[in-house]
Amino acid sequence: MFRRLPSGLPPDPTYPKDLKGLGYFINDKDEIRNIENPKAYFKFFLTKNDRYNCIQRESMNEVIRNLVETRMSKYGLQKILLPFGAKATEPHVPIFISSKIEYATRVIVLFYEHTQDIGILAHRVIGGTGGINSGSVINIIKSIQASPDPNGKIPGIILANMGQLRWWRKGKKAVTQTSWFSLPAKSAVSPPYRFDPIKNTIPGNRNSSEHVSYIFNSVINQLVNPSASIQVIGVSEGAYQVSAFLDSFDYFETWSKRITAVASVSSYFLSNDIKNDEFAEWFEKKARSYIVSDEPKGTFIAGPEGKKSVSGYGAPCFSLGEQYYSEMMLVRGYDTVLEWFKEVGNDREYENPVFERYDVGGEDEEDDIVKLWGGKGVPLEDQMEPKAIEGMNDEVKRMEVDDEVGEVEEVEEVEENGLRIEEIVD
Repeated sequence: MFRRLPSGLPPDPTYPKDLKGLGYFINDKDEIRNIENPKAYFKFFLTKNDRYNCIQRESMNEVIRNLVETRMSKYGLQKILLPFGAKATEPHVPIFISSKIEYATRVIVLFYEHTQDIGILAHRVIGGTGGINSGSVINIIKSIQASPDPNGKIPGIILANMGQLRWWRKGKKAVTQTSWFSLPAKSAVSPPYRFDPIKNTIPGNRNSSEHVSYIFNSVINQLVNPSASIQVIGVSEGAYQVSAFLDSFDYFETWSKRITAVASVSSYFLSNDIKNDEFAEWFEKKARSYIVSDEPKGTFIAGPEGKKSVSGYGAPCFSLGEQYYSEMMLVRGYDTVLEWFKEVGNDREYENPVFERYDVGGEDEEDDIVKLWGGKGVPLEDQMEPKAIEGMNDEVKRMEVDDEVGEVEEVEEVEENGLRIEEIVD
């Protein structure tokens, strides 16, 4: 038998931790471009070795994290470590809040996807067309601060951290699962660190559910003025966990009095998941759901109960102008959400109006439509090649002829892909 000693394994790759060292720069459009080829964006596939590609991406992501955090600080947001009292060397998860948030009369809280670093919306935008501000929360922060309330006060901001809930003990920092698999290893072929659910998590924030609870019951309770109204944006996992938290009989009564609006973006918490009848009634009046759709942003899609092509989310459902990726929804439609939030303002009595949607042809036309991914309907005959349709019709005719002149066969009518056909039963 032969074995390879650890000293003979390929070393784990390392890359610089700055843009120039990685071979990139930021152009006048705030986009990250290649120094050698200014027309090229970030390139992930440097080699055929996935470990090298992932380590390079993690180095770039660290650069981006530092850039975004610097810009958030520029706009008056400060970093807070959770749980309260945790030292920088102890397990903690960072969040960002507005300075002097205790004086804000309206506070907007963002719970984003559990796969992203804090402040990051979409790397496909940061590392591609659009730039750093568009692909992060910077444009959202700028928009909030540029639009004060009628009383002249700027809304406060709390950025929860749904992604960085794993604690890297050696590096003494919180990381996402993506970063966890790119942590330095003994060699390029070493497996990732084993994850311990206690040692590698943060007390009080060990998962996304606990983190949402900590933000509401500790951060908002201790740092925000009790008379301030709260408005919540939840995206994907963030939307699900916020809905589950408010649906709880333990917390609904307390927080339903303070929250004036909830934007549930790309949630998978459906109306049939609701257990609290009081929450169901409140959610229909105070919340709006947003789904991937090719409709223009702000377009009403369906009511709280949904319809044939749209699930029921328990609240009126709208489009944000993005038909493919959930991470792109706020990038494209954050202004729509913020405009609604401003309309609601501090009005604790605000309720959604009754929305109506009139589609040309009416609902009955959907009966003969095959629903594809994204809710777009295409008639079955438009999806099939003409020859395939002809062949199917010929086969049906042949069976009819056999039934008349040949042996008697039992024919059963079945439905396949929405099209009625006949099937011979032996």
